Amino acid sequence: MKLFFSEFKADYDKYHFPYQVWLLKEEGDEENKIYENGFLPIRSLPNVYYLSRGLRVNLSQFELSSENRRILKKTENFTAKMVSLTEFDYRADVQKLCRDYAEERLGKDIFPVPAIRSVFTGQVYNRVFVFKDQDKKPVGYAVCFANNQLLQYAHAFYDLKYLSGSLGARMMLEAVSWAKDKGCEFVYLGTCYDEGALYKTEFSGVEFFNGFSWSKNLAELKALLKRGSEEYLLRDKDYLESFHEGDLHELLSNYGIRVNL
Repeated sequence: MKLFFSEFKADYDKYHFPYQVWLLKEEGDEENKIYENGFLPIRSLPNVYYLSRGLRVNLSQFELSSENRRILKKTENFTAKMVSLTEFDYRADVQKLCRDYAEERLGKDIFPVPAIRSVFTGQVYNRVFVFKDQDKKPVGYAVCFANNQLLQYAHAFYDLKYLSGSLGARMMLEAVSWAKDKGCEFVYLGTCYDEGALYKTEFSGVEFFNGFSWSKNLAELKALLKRGSEEYLLRDKDYLESFHEGDLHELLSNYGIRVNL
């Protein structure tokens, strides 16, 4: 695998020279190791991944909570089936449901039709959960990548009339439960950069990637969401003192991704 560093706007006054870290998967590379090191796939570029503040569920620690059971009870009329994307029929009605959802939830032109089509027909993902109502009508789709050890819950779309009916929560819970039953080790739930994404933490065994390790400390995650400092995280004394006993040298010794150059 290769790492690339995509340069972003620099701030000379603050001595900030940021880069987005990309990874190119090469022949023989294991997806499990790529995800384990905090990378998620770029939906428009097969075999290219980006480093981010991702969330995952450690399935060895996952058990249904009372809230999970409440969601299951509330959505018991929905059924779900996992389908290979190579066998999935991407029709006009599927595209319309997904487009309507994306425009309402994400904003117009944020997730246009060509991007939606590529999610279902490209080479990045390989499975889709199809959700149906009690009349057997398809009402939701969750596109995923799955292998024997992990599942990435990547892109979900559902009928807007169920916006307040907990269908979205049921879809994510279904994916986590399915992966647990299949003997997977982890479910990756995307990123968390604002408080609106904290719904993804409603699972026992959840943890997030802080740039150098997977952390189970949700207080740390919430502090990062509220963090106002423009200093690099590992030079932020408040952060280091609050979550790493102020010891940067120990952190650098014990964590991080080792690479051979």
